[in-house]
Amino acid sequence: MVFFRFRHQPLKAMYYVYAGLSLLFVQIPYWVVRYALPSTRPQPWSLGRIVIVKCLRALVTTMFRTSVALMNLDPLDVEKSGKGEEVGLVWVDAAPELVTGEIEEAAYLNGIEAERRAGYWFGKRGPNGKAGQPAGPDERVIYSFHGGGFVMGSAHPSFATGYICSEMLKYAKGYERIFQIEFRLSSSDPLPAYGAFPAALVDGLAGYKYLVHTLGFKPSNILVMGESAGGGLALQLTRYLSQNNLPGLGCAPPGAQLLLSPTSDWGRTHTGPDSSFERNRDNDMVHAFFDGFPAKSLLGNLPSEAAWTNSWISPGSLRLANPEGLFKGLPPTCIIVGGAEMTLDPVKAVRDRIVADNGDGSVHYVELPHACHVPMTHAWHDPERTQGYEATAKWLTTLD
Repeated sequence: MVFFRFRHQPLKAMYYVYAGLSLLFVQIPYWVVRYALPSTRPQPWSLGRIVIVKCLRALVTTMFRTSVALMNLDPLDVEKSGKGEEVGLVWVDAAPELVTGEIEEAAYLNGIEAERRAGYWFGKRGPNGKAGQPAGPDERVIYSFHGGGFVMGSAHPSFATGYICSEMLKYAKGYERIFQIEFRLSSSDPLPAYGAFPAALVDGLAGYKYLVHTLGFKPSNILVMGESAGGGLALQLTRYLSQNNLPGLGCAPPGAQLLLSPTSDWGRTHTGPDSSFERNRDNDMVHAFFDGFPAKSLLGNLPSEAAWTNSWISPGSLRLANPEGLFKGLPPTCIIVGGAEMTLDPVKAVRDRIVADNGDGSVHYVELPHACHVPMTHAWHDPERTQGYEATAKWLTTLD
């Protein structure tokens, strides 16, 4: 795929019209006929679900040929609109002192500096009606990261992960608030280069410091959660906090982490016709995310082989030199993934490596049969959507 070939007007408008007409009058009618009989469907899905997944695939392809801007939202624009307080917008100070070791080296190579970032609160507010009140006595909180392949998406409540946050507050007993950081997104040629690794992790560290130092949450009362690329970022953050003695924080890992379909192999090292990347390609809507642009954007000035040799970027890669011990010291982990996902195999590799380093019982693994990528993001993806939330609720009770 040639990314963003039609990003300029009037080609963009022309392509939108073409894509819309093609979808409505060619592709959808074809899918309805092609999959009318249950025996012709790649998964035991309803015809409606087949069509929805195919439509989402077409939408993702269209975005990568035109623009992903519609999937991004600048918090400065939210603030200027006067709706910041309404949607729980807050600002988080930079935390450059927390960037150290190999992450500091990668930041130097990619010109990444710590900077002030925005975030959004979900759930209970203070007595004055404002979001971001200090932690209550022994209060628990969920620290969440949105998906989007590190190249699109937003922490704003109107976006996909906002749905997960709203639903999670219904199921996660003992948690009344969720905070999402608006971490930097990545881009590369033909767009301006920006936000390469470890920008998102640096922003994630600032958000963690904000929760612990500014608001007073105990690290043991923080549940780090992420979906898709945000799941990979959640694992990066938790691993970093678990393995470093940081200024002002010490070694302060969160109490637990919840990884929802975490993207774990940007180098696509799980190959072959029997790999999930191949056998589930038509069952999922994330195909275009693995055609080059997100990985190139994430790497920045790092060598191309870092997509499969850097354990921070691709913890599920089959080409890591020595994965033993990389995930030692992690807190209790829950991984929820769909059985029909393209990225299923790398997620399993991450699961096995965490267990190898931390022992049996360190990972609660839930594989939802016949579910595509992050089913908990989609209201239409029942019963797997509900099963995912119920599995999360059950796991959380084991942490008490």
